[in-house]
Amino acid sequence: MKKVLALVMVLALALSFTACGGSAKKVKTGIAIVSSYTTADATADAAGNAQVDSTVAAVTVDESGKIVACKIDVAQNKVPVNADGTFDTSLTFKSKQELGTDYGMTPASAIGKEWYEQADAFAAYVVGKTAAEVEAIGVTGDHNAPDVADLAASCTMNVVDIKAAIVEACNNAQDLGASADDTLGLGLSTEMSSSKLPTADEAGLVQTDTTYAAVTYDKDGKITSTVLNCTQAKMDVTAEGVVTARGDSIVPKQEQGDDYGMRAASAIGKEWNEQADAFAAYLTGKTAAEVSAIGVTGDHNAPDVADLSASCTMNVLGFIDAVGRAMA
Repeated sequence: MKKVLALVMVLALALSFTACGGSAKKVKTGIAIVSSYTTADATADAAGNAQVDSTVAAVTVDESGKIVACKIDVAQNKVPVNADGTFDTSLTFKSKQELGTDYGMTPASAIGKEWYEQADAFAAYVVGKTAAEVEAIGVTGDHNAPDVADLAASCTMNVVDIKAAIVEACNNAQDLGASADDTLGLGLSTEMSSSKLPTADEAGLVQTDTTYAAVTYDKDGKITSTVLNCTQAKMDVTAEGVVTARGDSIVPKQEQGDDYGMRAASAIGKEWNEQADAFAAYLTGKTAAEVSAIGVTGDHNAPDVADLSASCTMNVLGFIDAVGRAMA
């Protein structure tokens, strides 16, 4: 009888170990954006340029600080400006990952690799590394390529902003419910509806708003974590085609916190980051189809969701689009 009891206890203990070993480890989800302006005034012979480049990295990080998954993309939003200050206000934008071979890096690449291929190679290389180890990766040459022998055949492009974004994403990663075996997705959505053409009395404005979504989802396609952010780039344009960036840097809305200033104008007294986080939390457990089916209401395209009436009443169209792209 004692032998039988002992055998039962051993089997029970073995099953408990198996169950524990089969459960996926929790990971943190992070996202970070590094942006810069490039401007040029229009001349009689050449169009001007109102451009912002925003490098974004999404990561999942384990309890020891090591990267489990990494995604990299860039929103390179270029707006040509004519000599009279006019520009196309109906432009649409694709990220570098979405452009794929249309981005056109392959012919200029010494290794014959497109931008997305090189970005994916670098993302794969940093898996298993900590933020400190990524930061310590050296760069070389005029293009600041990674000084890493293992990447010589797969990534020779500038990785300075990519490194910075990955390090920051690791450092700000949050425990939002993701597991190590979840899929990590990254989506970008850009629009320029707030732009306006110059007049004789007032300068015009080139404004691009890019929304970013880092999303993890399980084998059933259900969201386990979401982090949302946005960059708002503004460049003044005169009727003579002079382009001037507003400010030296672009701070993402999440990082601005209360300084963004939405609270005073909000009917529910909530800041942008609070409303974005509330919407992100609401998406947990939903599929891509369920996210795309979320309705909007009112002039500001607020979510038509009773559960969010006290926590998110701002425009969420960019969020819905970015999350859909992240899960596509």
